[in-house]
Amino acid sequence: MRRLSWYLVLGAMAVVFTLAACGGASDRGDRAFAVSLAEEDGAFGFDEGMEDPVAAPARAPRFESKMGVDNTTTAQVTAFAAPARGAASGPAEPAADVQNVEADFLPAPSIQTRMIVRTVDMALIVGDLPKALEDIGELAEGMNGWVVQSSRQEDHRAFISVRVPAERADEAIDRLRELAAEVESEVSSSRDVTDEFVDNQSRLRNLTATEEQLLKFLEQTDKVEELLMVQQELTKIQGQIEEIQGRIKLLEETSAFSLINVSLNLEPATMETDAGEDRTASTGQPTRFRAEFTPPEEIEDFRYEWDFGDGSGPVAGTRTVPNADGVTRSTATATHFYEDEKDSPFIVTFEITGTGEAGVAEGDDTLTVVVTRLPHIEVFAGRDGTVGEGESVRFSGSFTRPEAMPEVSFKWEFGDGSSPVSRVLDAGETTATAVHTYANSRPMPFMATLTITGTGDTGTITSKDSMQVLVLESPDWSPGDVSGDAVGVLGTVGRGLASGAIWAGILSPFWVVALAAGAYIVIRRRRGSTE
Repeated sequence: MRRLSWYLVLGAMAVVFTLAACGGASDRGDRAFAVSLAEEDGAFGFDEGMEDPVAAPARAPRFESKMGVDNTTTAQVTAFAAPARGAASGPAEPAADVQNVEADFLPAPSIQTRMIVRTVDMALIVGDLPKALEDIGELAEGMNGWVVQSSRQEDHRAFISVRVPAERADEAIDRLRELAAEVESEVSSSRDVTDEFVDNQSRLRNLTATEEQLLKFLEQTDKVEELLMVQQELTKIQGQIEEIQGRIKLLEETSAFSLINVSLNLEPATMETDAGEDRTASTGQPTRFRAEFTPPEEIEDFRYEWDFGDGSGPVAGTRTVPNADGVTRSTATATHFYEDEKDSPFIVTFEITGTGEAGVAEGDDTLTVVVTRLPHIEVFAGRDGTVGEGESVRFSGSFTRPEAMPEVSFKWEFGDGSSPVSRVLDAGETTATAVHTYANSRPMPFMATLTITGTGDTGTITSKDSMQVLVLESPDWSPGDVSGDAVGVLGTVGRGLASGAIWAGILSPFWVVALAAGAYIVIRRRRGSTE
């Protein structure tokens, strides 16, 4: 009896290893055999009146997954997942229509319904981010689907992932397009998992048969050592069964419900932008560009880009400063050199994007630059300076004056919203002067700009330069300030007396010696007169 039990245990272990190694391969071999038979013109040797199992799949009840979606048929899964001939689970049961045919020679019917796992990635621009998230969630639930994941970054970006029934995925995509103000991108991918599903079904059936055999071994033996060995192998088999069952369930669900990932971006607000007036530039000379824009509230970070229209590549920047009106802002100056006037005029494009707690804002503007070989005007507005509030300031800028430009004018803009000062210069003048008073102080400097415009027979050219003027608050006098000055004077006198005392202390040895010498001389004289 003991020897017989050992033989049974060893036989079960041999079955396990044989099925694990050959289960999937034998199924594929049977399928290849069935296909080769189906391609032949002759009969399969069935009894007269019997249906061809390849040409007419078995009329079995449809296979329903746990998600309630029809993926394939029981007959199809049984045919593809049948164990190899001689496996421990025994030969597959023949269908009702082919009872007179030996099961070992039955060709497997072909699968007519494939298991496809579909994933769609979309990027949408929407006008209302919270409403879009809510609408997409309701869309999935209305199709008997669900929301897999949802997240929101800041106030202008969000992400949502949903699953919808595979047969309604295209309908869901169309409705998502309708929700968006713009579809930025859309990518759809599919993966056929039919073979993996069938192979897992075959492995599951083989492992289940092995599990049943091991359970019979447990009933037939009463030896502790044999019980432990069989129990250990049974635990391993059951773990593999659970793993395969989980994989099969995942394949059923992912093929029955398509995954749609949606990235949402808030539709940008419009930002009023002014890139400046059209201008004329000289080849090989610097041309400066600066734009003004009005950002919406709670838009604080900016990134802008200049495209100068000559194929030189864009120039990007992030530095901006507030203007004196407290509403608009200006970008840092961008300098560009046009090397050739052949393709003039050039269209210069300015684009800016602002972000903040309010979301995203965008603005753009264009201007025209006519590039010629006109003489260049060099302009120097002056060095940056500091003045007091209410103090009159004299601005004096200089420039070079080409001989081909007989008519030259200047314009001073002071950056505080006041009216500019302009004048046509007399012949030979190369200095542009103006006097201005800044009524109010502020922590950041004002930007004063000198623009020189020259006109001649060949056209008009404009050049400009800027300087910064920091306006400080004027001091206010009061009794407290006077007393403070008095205290300051007394402090100065005290410091003088203290310094005198210190120097007296330093020179005290010399005074002591001098006094001692004088006293000695006086005493000697008195003694001499007494004698």
